[in-house]
Amino acid sequence: MSSKDILNVMKPNNNCRTSLSFLPIFIVGLLLLVSLGGCSTSTEDSIEPVEELPVKKKVLFNQKTSGGKNHVSVIEETQGNKRILRIVLQRGDLQSNLIHPIDSPNFVIAVPLQDATSKGLTLKTAAFEQSLKIDIDQLLARYLSPERFNVSVIINWDKKLLQEVQLKNLPLDSDTSKVDTNVENVEGDDEISESVKRNHELKEALKSVQVSVLLDNTLPETQEIFVKKLIPAQEFFNADRGDVVSVERSSFPKPFSDSIAPYEEQIVRRKLTELLLKYVAKTDFVVNVKFSLIEKNEKTENAPPSASNIKMAINLLLDDTVLPSVDTFLKEAVPLAINFDKERGDVLEIIRKRFPERSVDSISPEQRTALKDYRLKILEAFQTGDYVSGLEWAEKGLKAAVKRADKIFILKMKGSLHFLLEEKEEALEMWRHVQRLDPTDKEVIQMLNNLE
Repeated sequence: MSSKDILNVMKPNNNCRTSLSFLPIFIVGLLLLVSLGGCSTSTEDSIEPVEELPVKKKVLFNQKTSGGKNHVSVIEETQGNKRILRIVLQRGDLQSNLIHPIDSPNFVIAVPLQDATSKGLTLKTAAFEQSLKIDIDQLLARYLSPERFNVSVIINWDKKLLQEVQLKNLPLDSDTSKVDTNVENVEGDDEISESVKRNHELKEALKSVQVSVLLDNTLPETQEIFVKKLIPAQEFFNADRGDVVSVERSSFPKPFSDSIAPYEEQIVRRKLTELLLKYVAKTDFVVNVKFSLIEKNEKTENAPPSASNIKMAINLLLDDTVLPSVDTFLKEAVPLAINFDKERGDVLEIIRKRFPERSVDSISPEQRTALKDYRLKILEAFQTGDYVSGLEWAEKGLKAAVKRADKIFILKMKGSLHFLLEEKEEALEMWRHVQRLDPTDKEVIQMLNNLE
C-alpha cells in the first residue's frame, strides 16, 4: 500500500476526530441556549413590569411679591418612604432650586429671623394685648366706675405658630427696619383687610389668656361675682385652652376726694339736689354725702353676698326760713329717691341754720324783677279773691326770694291766704313759723292770738 492510499484511508479518520472534538462544544452551547431560552420564557411569564410610585407634593410655604417676580416656595415631596424637601427661590433674574433629603420624620427646618422682623412681631403682639385690655376696660366701665377697677391682660403665645405668622407676613422685598404696627395709619380697604387677617392669625397663635382684675374694696361682693361671670362670657375667652380670670381686692387711692366712694357720692348728691330743688330754693340748702365701709363681723362674713358693703351718712343743711313741714317730707322722700337702707347703717340728718344774708350785688336784676312781679301777683290775688292762685305765686316767690325780709313777708301772706281759704291749720303753721323767725312781729302775734 502506497503512502497515498494510506493517507486516503486515514483522512476520514481525521474528519471523524475533528467532529468528535467539536461535538461537546456544540452540545454545551445548545444546552446553554435552551437554558437561556427557558429562563427568558419563565421570566416573561411570572414577573410583571414594576410601576413607578407617584410623587405626592405638599406646599409648606409659598409667597409671591411684585407680581411673581420675587417668589419663594417650600415643597415637601413624598414618594413611598422617600421624602425630600424642595426649596424654590426666585428673586428677580436669580433663580435657585435646592433639594434636601428628609431622613427623619421629625425633621425640622429652623429659619433664622431678622432682628427687625422679630421686633416688629413683638410690637404687634404687645398691641394685640393692649387692644384686648382696652376692650375689657370698656366692657367693665358699663357697670363699674373707671376709677374703681384695674385690668391686666397677659397672653401666652405659641412661639412656633407665631414664627409661622411672622414668615407669612414678611414680604420678600420689604424693608424690615420700617415696620409699622399702628393700625390707625392704615389706609385703603385692602390694607385694612390685611390688618384684620394678621390679627386673626395672631388669635390662632394664642396659647392662653390670663385676665387679672383688681377691684376696690368699696365695691359690693355681687359686683365681684358678676365680673367673674362677665369676662368668661366674652368671645375671646376659651376656658378649654386654659384661659383664666382672677379677681383681687385692694383699697384704691382717692382720685378726686377724700371719700372712699367718690363716684357713688356724686350720684347720690345729684339725686338729692334734684329732689330738693323741687321744694326748696337752691340758696336755702346744702347737701353732704359721706360713705364709709361697713365693719365686718361674724354675722356679715357668714351672710350671703350683699348689694353693697358701704354705708352712707346724709346731712341736709336747711335755712331756718324753710317750712318745718319740709323736714317731715324729706325724711320720707329721700329713702325713696336713693338706695337708702337703715339696716345697712345709712343715716339721714336734717340740720337747721340761719343762712347769712346775701349781698345786694349778688342778686341779679332778673331776680329782683321776678320777685317784684310775684309780690304784685300775690296782692292782686287778695284783691280779686283768687286765693288758690295766690298760694301758687307765693310758692314761686319763696323760691325766688333771697333776702330774709322778703321770705318772711311772703310767708305771712301765705298764712293769710290759707286763713281766707278756711285752712286754719296751715295758717297757724305759717304764722308760727314766722314768729320763730321774727318774734317781734306784732301782726303775726295778733293773728295767732285771734286764732288760738
